[in-house]
Amino acid sequence: MIERRRDSHRNRRIVICEPSKLFAGVLLLVSLSVVGCKRAPLTVAVIPRTSGTALWEPEHAGAAAVARSVGLNLYWNAPMRDDDTQTQISLIEKSVDRGVAGIIVSPIQTLPLRTPIRRVLARDVPVVVIGTELGIPTGPKLGYVLNDEQAGGRIAARRIGLILQGEGKIAIVGIGPELKSNTVRERSFETTLSREFPGIRVVARRLGLASVPQEQHNAEELLAGSESLDAIVALSLASTRGTYYALVEFGKVHSIKVVGFDQDLIPPIRDGGIDSVVVQNTFEMGRIAMELMNHEIHGTSGSAEINVEPVLMTRENVDSAEIRQILNLSWWSPQ
Repeated sequence: MIERRRDSHRNRRIVICEPSKLFAGVLLLVSLSVVGCKRAPLTVAVIPRTSGTALWEPEHAGAAAVARSVGLNLYWNAPMRDDDTQTQISLIEKSVDRGVAGIIVSPIQTLPLRTPIRRVLARDVPVVVIGTELGIPTGPKLGYVLNDEQAGGRIAARRIGLILQGEGKIAIVGIGPELKSNTVRERSFETTLSREFPGIRVVARRLGLASVPQEQHNAEELLAGSESLDAIVALSLASTRGTYYALVEFGKVHSIKVVGFDQDLIPPIRDGGIDSVVVQNTFEMGRIAMELMNHEIHGTSGSAEINVEPVLMTRENVDSAEIRQILNLSWWSPQ
């Protein structure tokens, strides 16, 4: 109730509010100010090795699905090439300077990324690393989501053993000592092959190169050599694509079998130009990484290292529900 009185001395009206009404008005003002100052959602930067490929775009989709469900913004950016380490480091540093709540990164190389990631952690920004260990132990602000490279090497070796029926000569291309995951992959493959298929000999090994054209040239030199080959194992995305192009150039697509890694070329699998590819489930890796990041941001997670099993993609299962989910590219928000 509001009471109005007239002050006879100063000829003015005095408005007296009941305490309950005054308190309600204060609460309304406070509520309005809180609504007006509502904080924007936190942003997590996701920085893969590159973008626009069947290997890394599913990571985008997996991370985005979780980000939407927990109310986080996702900032996605990547180098134009998957060998551009300096650009990847620059994207990490700029993201932290802009105040992101966390970084999810798939390192291009192991050693060059260690110092930048340590600097990010020193600024109390949580990091989840996808795809390869950096030699930095897990901790309250650092987690890993890794492709199971030991399993991938075994899968590739057993596929080679099956298609060559335990006998033959092969080459290994795309060996990348600058990336720990690739090294583990190659060792697991050779260990399994020598133990389970002693009749298959590795007659050539080639280090991985920076681009698909270079990998194609590498494979062409192999094909032009005196040593006949029954199969080629390509340990990376670039070497798989380059090897296939070389086989097309030499007219040996169906006479030399290819078992590759890291999905990118789907049509040649359907028509038999590539026998099979050991695919990383980067959709699941992105999903798990964003879940870990959400826990880190809210202080509910400790150290974590999670391995995700790869899958062999062949002509028989390339259009299956399992492979379709792995190749999921739906990162945008549904309307």
